[in-house]
Amino acid sequence: MAKGSNTGTVKKRPRGRPRKQAQETVDAPVKKHIGRPKGSKSDYTVSEKALAQRRENVNELFAHRNITTPEAADYNTRLINHIIQINEIASHADRNDVSTLRSCFINYLKLCQVNAFPVQNLAAYAAMGFPSNSHFEMYCRSDNPERRELYTFVKSTCSMFREGMVSEGKLNPVIGIFWQRNFDGLRNDTEQVQAVQEQEDEYSSGGKSYKDKYKNLIGE
Repeated sequence: MAKGSNTGTVKKRPRGRPRKQAQETVDAPVKKHIGRPKGSKSDYTVSEKALAQRRENVNELFAHRNITTPEAADYNTRLINHIIQINEIASHADRNDVSTLRSCFINYLKLCQVNAFPVQNLAAYAAMGFPSNSHFEMYCRSDNPERRELYTFVKSTCSMFREGMVSEGKLNPVIGIFWQRNFDGLRNDTEQVQAVQEQEDEYSSGGKSYKDKYKNLIGE
């Protein structure tokens, strides 16, 4: 027998990963059925009168969108001519001369008076050769006093016209509020009242935070 040989049996190592013990099975949560049970009927009913009114409202909505009617076609023609005339005014604008921009804006106001169209911010900027609100603000945001004066004049004029339309019921309040918030920088009164109320509460409470904040002004 060869030296160093081992006559005992050698246990072979199992290949691969050992099998995991079977985990205890957990019952899956029961899914709840959403909605009305199959085959059941809804209790919600609509009368024939209500259905007829809905059909009439839909027909009126699409009738207003139809530009083939004489009234709609006439308005469409007037609006296109109005836009063409605005672009003609803008052809005389010179950004190197603020006085020409002011004249273009005045001519735009007169054009709205003749054509019976409301004064609008974007149309006013276009009449002065500016494609958008941001371009007009960037031009006026400088140390040039004439540009700043032009900015104030145009903004306040459009704002006054819009305020008059809203107060007289000539403009949808939702659209009016949208314009005032985006072009006039106005906010809801509730936001301003809330800010004032918070300051009054802080003052009336006499808390330490108020005293620490203004101790240099009011003394000990």
